[in-house]
Amino acid sequence: MKKIRYFLEYIVVRAALGMVRILPHCAVKMLARLGGWGMALWPEAMKIACANIKVAFPELKPEEVRRIALKSFFNVAFNMTEFLWMSGRKKRIEKYTVIPEPVLSMLKNHVANNERIIFVNPHLGSWEGSGLMAPHYAGVRMVAIAKPVSNPYLNRLLNKLGREQEDGLQIIQTKGAMRACLKALHNGFGVGTLIDQNTRVRNGGVFVNFFGLPVPSSSAPAVLKAYCDKNSIPAVIIYGTSVRHENGVITAHAEKLSKPFEEYKDEKEVLQELMDISQEYIRRYPEHYLWLYKRFQHIPRGCDPELRKRYPYYAKDASDNFYRKILSQLQK
Repeated sequence: MKKIRYFLEYIVVRAALGMVRILPHCAVKMLARLGGWGMALWPEAMKIACANIKVAFPELKPEEVRRIALKSFFNVAFNMTEFLWMSGRKKRIEKYTVIPEPVLSMLKNHVANNERIIFVNPHLGSWEGSGLMAPHYAGVRMVAIAKPVSNPYLNRLLNKLGREQEDGLQIIQTKGAMRACLKALHNGFGVGTLIDQNTRVRNGGVFVNFFGLPVPSSSAPAVLKAYCDKNSIPAVIIYGTSVRHENGVITAHAEKLSKPFEEYKDEKEVLQELMDISQEYIRRYPEHYLWLYKRFQHIPRGCDPELRKRYPYYAKDASDNFYRKILSQLQK
């Protein structure tokens, strides 16, 4: 029965995706608007989003917090549907996305020097679109980590019809991801990572400050860069994000670390600088961030009582299981 249900789900989703891909761009935008309103009508979604925005921008009035949440829902829906609409369609990518010349020249220079790019991307703007733009415009070869859905038919569909439509982009699953990333680096591929996921300490997470509160973030960018240095693999960490500007075009932004990697005292210092960069972009484009995610979910051990009061309603103390079995094999 489960296989039958999975197959029926696959047929429905494939038909829906097929319809999205033949729609005109204005219809895709209208569809996303409906999706955004659908999220806004879900009480828990609005509650989580507003709680997160209040943590980041405590000075805002309730009506402004709600306005940002509504815009965020629309932008998330629009970027996801537009990504599926653009995937594999070069003319669409070139019409609705752009990498400014300084960023494009930087990426092409790293590709020419055979340097692996360790991309650090937040859930801001079109984070999926970034995976299309770098390979298409700059010839970057990279792998991106994706959490598989339980339905195997849908999992293959979303990757083959969406993410892997662009030459140079390959998808690896979260299970065994680090081993696959290391193999990719040895084979000349870069790696795309998401900076704002609640990675457990036992899985390589590190607590860093985000809008004044400690949150866990993956140490993968720093660990992968250290691995490359140790094994004489040329690599560079680049913070990248792609945000829709007022002209409707998704525009790429990129930042590098402020000093050579070897001058940082540890991986946490690297992650903190990357998180600070992310925070600044979110302040510039708050309506484009994924506020629906429970980013402030885990309260670290020994948290100051006054700081604890600033966490949103859904936050809980990180459990022993959250800390257990810290991964160290990549540092060997």
